[in-house]
Amino acid sequence: ITCLVGVIYAVYRYIHIMKRKTSVKWSKEILCWVFVCYLTGLINLTLVPRNLWSNIWALIFVGYSGSQIELFNGSFNFTPIIFKIISGELSFGSWVKTMLAGNLLMFVPMGFFLPLISEKININIKSVLKIAVIVPVIVEIIQPIVGRSFDVDDLILNFIGILIGYFVAISIKSLTYKIRGITYKRNMK
Repeated sequence: ITCLVGVIYAVYRYIHIMKRKTSVKWSKEILCWVFVCYLTGLINLTLVPRNLWSNIWALIFVGYSGSQIELFNGSFNFTPIIFKIISGELSFGSWVKTMLAGNLLMFVPMGFFLPLISEKININIKSVLKIAVIVPVIVEIIQPIVGRSFDVDDLILNFIGILIGYFVAISIKSLTYKIRGITYKRNMK
């Protein structure tokens, strides 16, 4: 699905550029294309019911899926995992580490790409903070509806991941400007 959306977006941008006959900043076009592919993958990973694509695949190639898509069947976790580890209810095993790292790393690209493709986000940390709060909240609210789970740890880690990605991108841009001898100004309001 991500590849299909990537191809559709590339064709759309090509047609759009040809109609306008404007100069093209290929680096920005490529970044936008990668960001669209990333968002498609993220949406499939977080907001699509678990067995949707396998059901569609089975319906197309077998004629029936053998299972149903479960909606409104999600679970809720409002207790941060650190409290469960401290109380001894949960151990800090490999599954916990993998889950925590995955939820953190899953949103780092969002924070990384945003300042690179949008000048408004590039200069204003308030915009990034809003996105870092709003996007994970929306994702977590929708997840129980599509048969996934609401988890407060996901909210926290997704927020941190977006901020990490943002600061990495800003640091790279600042370093690039420094190497080129250009003063890089950023509004830290």
